[in-house]
Amino acid sequence: MDWTFEHEKGLGTLANYRDYQYNLISEHIGNKILEVGSGDRGFTAEIFKNKASWEKFISIEPSEGLYNQHLNTYNFGESIKFFNEDLFNIRPDSFGKFDTIIFIHVLEHIEDDLKALNHSAELLETGGKVLIEVPALPFLFSEHDKMLGHYRRYTKRILKSAIDSNKYKIEKLWYSDPIGVAGSFLYFKLLKKKLNTDEGSDLIKNQGGVYDKYIIPFEKRIEKHIRFPFGLSLNAVLHKK
Repeated sequence: MDWTFEHEKGLGTLANYRDYQYNLISEHIGNKILEVGSGDRGFTAEIFKNKASWEKFISIEPSEGLYNQHLNTYNFGESIKFFNEDLFNIRPDSFGKFDTIIFIHVLEHIEDDLKALNHSAELLETGGKVLIEVPALPFLFSEHDKMLGHYRRYTKRILKSAIDSNKYKIEKLWYSDPIGVAGSFLYFKLLKKKLNTDEGSDLIKNQGGVYDKYIIPFEKRIEKHIRFPFGLSLNAVLHKK
């Protein structure tokens, strides 16, 4: 696929982490994709540069500010359609149905996550999949989460409570990034760092750079063979019945 980035904001300092996130779910991404929560479009870019082709790719962002801020962050051509739209306004009669719906660090921003997943089932073809990554471990919930607009952090039990077993079968459910738990606890719970400050920018540049350059590639190799009982994120693959 021919593509160019006009500006790599969002991937610049955490390129390995984006690749790590993509590889956690890449084998499950189909050909009719709905991405919920475009954000800075960094994860969209990971799919764009790694997946050979698709039949349709819709990406929605409910925040008008975020949507407008990143209109020109990347150049995807016409292969991906972006909309400043809320999930609950997406209907099959307007957009058709999908075989893949992706929530990468989005469900925690939705107050009624059960309602969101139930609505997603209406947008999926039978046998379609929902791919999820959310922040894990409620004891890590901090002012940083509040600043980001998180309603919660998840355990497996909490996420299962948002999944209607009449609509979905849980194909996979696992924690990722176990080493990141220590960093999150230290910087956000104990030291109460805030990323929207000069000190926070230095944290991303320095410790974040080390994390992305060394820790993430190490975890990527290890997690191919081992599933840990905890992690900074929780991932799920749901199969529509």
